[in-house]
Amino acid sequence: MTKSAVIGFSRHWDGREAARQAVQSALDQLGNSRPALALLSVSQDYTAADVLQAAGNLLGNVPVWGFHTTCPLSAEGEQPRTVGVALIAGSGYKASINWWPNFVQDGHGVATQFARVVRTQTGNTQGILLAADGVNGDASLLCESIDQMNLHVAGGLASGDYRSGRTICIGGNHAGSGALSALLLGGRLRLGLGQAHGWKDTGWLWKVTRVRDLWVQGLDDKSPAAALSEVLGYPEKDWFSPPLSEYVRLYPLGIETDGRKSLLLRSPLRVEVDGNLRMNSHIAEGKMAHLMVGDPAACQTALKTAADEAVRSLGSAAPLLGILLVDEAWRTLLEGHSGPIYEQLQATLPGVPWIGGYTLGQLGWPATGSVSSQLVNQHALIALIGDAEAQS
Repeated sequence: MTKSAVIGFSRHWDGREAARQAVQSALDQLGNSRPALALLSVSQDYTAADVLQAAGNLLGNVPVWGFHTTCPLSAEGEQPRTVGVALIAGSGYKASINWWPNFVQDGHGVATQFARVVRTQTGNTQGILLAADGVNGDASLLCESIDQMNLHVAGGLASGDYRSGRTICIGGNHAGSGALSALLLGGRLRLGLGQAHGWKDTGWLWKVTRVRDLWVQGLDDKSPAAALSEVLGYPEKDWFSPPLSEYVRLYPLGIETDGRKSLLLRSPLRVEVDGNLRMNSHIAEGKMAHLMVGDPAACQTALKTAADEAVRSLGSAAPLLGILLVDEAWRTLLEGHSGPIYEQLQATLPGVPWIGGYTLGQLGWPATGSVSSQLVNQHALIALIGDAEAQS
């Protein structure tokens, strides 16, 4: 039986060959159907431009969206050192790509352009998938634009090779760092989404006393490394270098937005040699910050919560494809034992193929939501692409 949504994964030492094998596997599953869109999840082990070129040789002018990731994901769990591709084919499915290479240099300007593009396609766009640079720039600048749209929007910040400061997004025939890629879904396609996290409040609280751009420089008038040392017990200097400088992502800050009832999770990318925290989104001075810690059992519950929310968000549309945008911190917390957590998705939505990857941030807002869109960290975001006219 011909399927309308398929996935293919391939592991090969050469990125071009891995891409060719993954795309060909997916095309074979589609039979004679022509894909309307393609999603790529590319391991950081491969050069994204090589992967995109090889995929394009088989896909032609099919709209392609995706990102570099530390590890691609499927419903079976982590797919290390692979190229993953998802294809959707069917009549009445429409998709288009918009690409902004200068997102990091001009975040406000790109957010304005993004909103303008969506407004010009009002009535044609039913949902949007976003991929943005995960280290440089500030994707929270997109939130105001998203709030003005009566659309479901889901996005992730690319994570591949983030330690070098370069994270790659894919859009159309482009692959590059510092960019924003948007996949606009139309026709019969619909988008549903849900997100949740498995991090808990330790009860330790600081005031953010000094901030410069994307660097937190003071917590209760101490260097962040000193503050972490007091709480977690490691010497302050040990936070300046690996592994603690990178494991710090396991200890995000829960920023108060509405008192203690509502905490916005913000994760450090690393501890700098001067003891400051390098973030990928701005935190305002004067905010109260709670120290958070992860719980694997809570993460499993959170993933189920996100999946159920995505199903409700999709409404009466029949799910075709599931997309996993999971924070990089989950990868460290679960330590390679993530399989059972992701496998529960097969029971939640049997027969639905899944693709995704670890990201450095998640951006989601359902059109019917009662809260403003927010860039978050530590979450698992599940997006479902569905068919508005198919019978579920």
